[in-house]
Amino acid sequence: MTNEQNEQIMQAIKELHDQMNDGFAKVDKRFEEVDKRFEEVDKRFDHIQAEMNSRFDEVDKRFDAMDERVNKLQDSMNLLAKKNFENETEIYRIKKAIGQQ
Repeated sequence: MTNEQNEQIMQAIKELHDQMNDGFAKVDKRFEEVDKRFEEVDKRFDHIQAEMNSRFDEVDKRFDAMDERVNKLQDSMNLLAKKNFENETEIYRIKKAIGQQ
């Protein structure tokens, strides 16, 4: 091969090398853009998750308060049932004593 042919081959190799470097640079840039998008999506998901956690915490507090009210209501109903039974027993005893039963 002549010197001119070697230079042409070297020039072609250099051009291909430059083209490959440009292509890799474009691919790298594209990956960086995609990575930024994924980071934005992650931030949005983190924000949504934090908001949902906050909302569920509030719901949990409401349920806890409701459970407490239901327990107090149940205690009151039990007390009322006990008093009612005691009153019915007393009424039965009094009626028996006066001869109505």
